[in-house]
Amino acid sequence: MEFSAVTTRDAALFTVGGVSLDALIVTLPLDVDVKARVIAQLSNPVYSIQLGHLLYNFYDKYTGDIVNEDIFRGYLLKTFSESELKNWQHTLFTLEQVNIEPDENADTHAAIVNRQFIAMLVTLYDALFGKDKLLHGSDLPDQYTYLTDSPADKETVATVQGILLQLLRQYSDSLEEGDIKSAILRVIDDGRPENQEKENNQAQAITISLIDFVRLNVLKGYRQFLLDKAKSEAVSDWLTTTLKDDPNSVLEYLSYQNSRPMAVQIVVDGLQQSLMQGLVSTAPSPFLQQVKIDELSSESFAPSNNETTSTDVMPDNRFLYQIADEPFNDPRYLPFFRQLYESDRNGVVAFGVSTTPTISVRNLPIVKTGANVAGEGGTGIPNFHFVDRKQDRAYYFFGNDALQLDPLFDGNGAKTQFERLIPMVTLNCNAQYDWYAQSSYDPLLNLGLGEAIRDFGEQRCLNDLERRGKEEVLLRKERQQIIQDIQGYLDISVWQPVTRYTKRLAVEDQLKRYAEKSQKGLPDFVLAYNPWADHFAHFTGPFADEILAPTGELNRLDYWLGRMESVYKEAGVYDQVLWGMAGDHGLTPVHFIVSPEKAVFEGMRDDYGITPVIRKISSDEGEGPKITHAFRYPSNRGVDIIVASTAGGNYMMDMFNSTRGWATQPLFHELTFWKPLSSAADAPAIDIVHETVTRLGDSLDYLAVRENDCSVERCTLRLVGERGGKRVDEFIERVGTNTRYFAKNKVTPVLLDLYEQNPYAAQQSEQLKAEKTSLLQKCVENANATLPNTWCSEDEWRQLTRLTPRPDSINQLAHLYDEDRAGSINLFPAQGIGYNTKVPGRHAGEHFHEKDAFIGFWGIPVDAPTRITTAVNGSLSPTIYEYLTGNTVTAGLDGWGFPSLLNQLNEQNVDQ
Repeated sequence: MEFSAVTTRDAALFTVGGVSLDALIVTLPLDVDVKARVIAQLSNPVYSIQLGHLLYNFYDKYTGDIVNEDIFRGYLLKTFSESELKNWQHTLFTLEQVNIEPDENADTHAAIVNRQFIAMLVTLYDALFGKDKLLHGSDLPDQYTYLTDSPADKETVATVQGILLQLLRQYSDSLEEGDIKSAILRVIDDGRPENQEKENNQAQAITISLIDFVRLNVLKGYRQFLLDKAKSEAVSDWLTTTLKDDPNSVLEYLSYQNSRPMAVQIVVDGLQQSLMQGLVSTAPSPFLQQVKIDELSSESFAPSNNETTSTDVMPDNRFLYQIADEPFNDPRYLPFFRQLYESDRNGVVAFGVSTTPTISVRNLPIVKTGANVAGEGGTGIPNFHFVDRKQDRAYYFFGNDALQLDPLFDGNGAKTQFERLIPMVTLNCNAQYDWYAQSSYDPLLNLGLGEAIRDFGEQRCLNDLERRGKEEVLLRKERQQIIQDIQGYLDISVWQPVTRYTKRLAVEDQLKRYAEKSQKGLPDFVLAYNPWADHFAHFTGPFADEILAPTGELNRLDYWLGRMESVYKEAGVYDQVLWGMAGDHGLTPVHFIVSPEKAVFEGMRDDYGITPVIRKISSDEGEGPKITHAFRYPSNRGVDIIVASTAGGNYMMDMFNSTRGWATQPLFHELTFWKPLSSAADAPAIDIVHETVTRLGDSLDYLAVRENDCSVERCTLRLVGERGGKRVDEFIERVGTNTRYFAKNKVTPVLLDLYEQNPYAAQQSEQLKAEKTSLLQKCVENANATLPNTWCSEDEWRQLTRLTPRPDSINQLAHLYDEDRAGSINLFPAQGIGYNTKVPGRHAGEHFHEKDAFIGFWGIPVDAPTRITTAVNGSLSPTIYEYLTGNTVTAGLDGWGFPSLLNQLNEQNVDQ
């Protein structure tokens, strides 16, 4: 199958918002000169068709018969009584909203906002067209090419910057004094001519990101249009050609299409398995009971020697306290998950694993694509932030650096599900990494609007699926009719050539009409992303009523999952669908906030009189985004320490004092003789590891640092923390896939709690206790330091650590530094502690709640004889892929970083 930009550009006619393209342009609030220029160029098909697809992607897809209202709220009001709902009010749901008089101008206001946004897109598109070969060239690129510092791109940036600054000036005039207005004025100031050569110029940075966003969406939308059209044409050509030479193949194809496997892959930010299992349990849940104990004794998590502050919000955990001892067995609460755990429990992994650090930017591409972080075909994204020493570039992905995730991913050779499944009909619902998707709903738009317009992305995707579901019913009937007609054609004797020929022509016409609609039915593959459970849990606390109550985010998620399932049931294809879902991590509460900068660096300044040059590349959790120039970013040369924190959990430090050069990560022994760059040659060195551990004390769970150089093939790292007021040093050494965990002098290691019972799980049976004892003997007590073949494998470590409070801790830490950009020192805060945060929800640390990611599968294809004990969330994608294609997935080959679980999900496969 091939498609060309040239052959189809003059073949499409557009309506946008129900009117012709030129009529829409006339109604937009455009500058007079811009409007005249756009209308004059609409006769150019190269100009108009791409503009039409851009506006379709941001207008028709998001307006039409969709209403901007809280659909879930309406469901609650119909399902529960007012007296019931009154008990479950919180900051995200109040009954008072019901009595608010509807704004007669609400639709008008929404339309004005839409028209202003569309006008901005048209203005930017017009400014770019003619200056940009990507937009007016005859070839579509295989991958989007981001702006560079070439003279041509600089000219484009200068043109668009003037338009952007004019819009920002108009917007700033309408704002009251405050942080937002100050930030916009700083951007405007950077746009002055004398500031054009300024490092990390904010005006240029925002302009570059805006241009890349518009260009990317122009080309992606147009590419998806061409891909859809090319597939329809390819189906038509193959069917009509094959009918003459091999009609039985056409019969097989049509029959297969009516029974073909389909898959829906759902990724939910912050979805924790033990939490969901506890919420739908009909008996008191050990998990919820222990969480309640923790919350009621939160003062016990206070660090003994650190200055602390409190979070901005005190979580409201009333619903948690109610159901911890008396389960809430109302069938209207979490009906989808309740059914899942009753009927498909064996498809849900008992102890799912989020990779370390448990942060979304790292784990989301893992879950969505099945690629690991490091190595050939890996994502190359180790954390929410990192320093690329070869490039001398710091990345932080809360801000415009988010646009760099796709090129980083592609540049490392990673493959998406959409790229692997190009021959199939695919749909992306609000997920990133969608260049190869056949149809897509934008993830950034959903994140930007979905908080204010609840259910924004969910209802738009569902509406699309419902249309496709109705079309699928018709297509199934049409396929069956064509099958009967082909069989009738084959029954005609060859001695009746005229009759036979006439019948074949009639069938060919049927096949052509069918091919035109062949891409409109239910997709073979859907990838859907839901960010809201995590998004709000940061600000409310992970166990607050805003999350757990029937009016909370998890019941909202449950509602939309049920609606999505119903589409496939009503279309009559549910038996063909494998459903898979995973969380990228869980969350744990923050009760006390500690600032490592204050505790460590200010303490060193006060005690030793040293003032290292420290650069912080992140925002504290709860603060605003960062803006970074895409190619005139700040250099890190001359900086002593770069620090970054994320989600209140992981805190990463990059040091540059390796004797092997600035670009080389220093090892533990080098960090014990660290000096600021400004220090005199005879100045005493500082043991930065000792200072960090001592000053953070029991607020630190442990830190991890390279003992030796690390790679995908091997690594030794040191863990350092305090237990009982004493420093503890332990080691993880990996050779290939075998690993040992040990302390010096044959002392029993304690930092990772291998010998402890998980307080959030049920009491272990005698059989499980015996299994754990056996694995401890093999993995810890009998491992010979000089014989790696006596060390435990990754699977053995995973089975052992599932029986501890830290699932898969050994394996995850053993691979922490496979990627060189994963920092020099990684700090993980103790339970109840948040590093550099303002909010009561945390992840990126190593507590059980953060590691315990949901991963599960359901549907008729799932018939597991026993429950899968443990697996990493990265197994979601390979399992879905293997089901859809029949191709065997092998971790470590073709970019796959994780194994498929398909064989464990079906009793027949297990027996085989």
